[in-house]
Amino acid sequence: MPTTFTEFLHHQAEKHRAEAQAGKAVVDEWRAGVSRLYDQIRQWLKESDPEGIIEIKESETNVSEPGLGQYVIPRLDLRAFGKWVGIIPKARRTVGTATPPRKNAPERAIGRVDITDELRRYVLYRFKEGDGDVWLIDESLVEQPSQGFVQYTPRLELKPLNREAFERALTSYLR
Repeated sequence: MPTTFTEFLHHQAEKHRAEAQAGKAVVDEWRAGVSRLYDQIRQWLKESDPEGIIEIKESETNVSEPGLGQYVIPRLDLRAFGKWVGIIPKARRTVGTATPPRKNAPERAIGRVDITDELRRYVLYRFKEGDGDVWLIDESLVEQPSQGFVQYTPRLELKPLNREAFERALTSYLR
């Protein structure tokens, strides 16, 4: 335990340097995971939209998280038919839990990315599986076409993010 103010300051500075270094490694790994997700999304869009009807623009967003501080991370902005959809990382450290495929117990997600038009959102949760990532999508936005509106319906089970689920989410925004 530091006994003088000077010792206290040095102790705190060392502690914060170590936390910052550990946080940088977590953020770098998070950026890499988001980059892999974006590569997959671009591939799906290339297959589904070879003519490039959907404009894809990558930019950056600022995120501030306890224990990780403030950092910059890429985001995707999609535009088509006069509409905008953002694919925006929200947090590396999340409170979201789910039971990933091939697991028996719920785990805390290691990242959250929103697909949103800022009025509605689909939430993607990231989990580790071996050397790769597994992304699950919360498809709680359920369309009620006969009633002409979109209703939020809480679900207990998240679904694997695949091309079909991504296209279903994107279609709901581009109608």
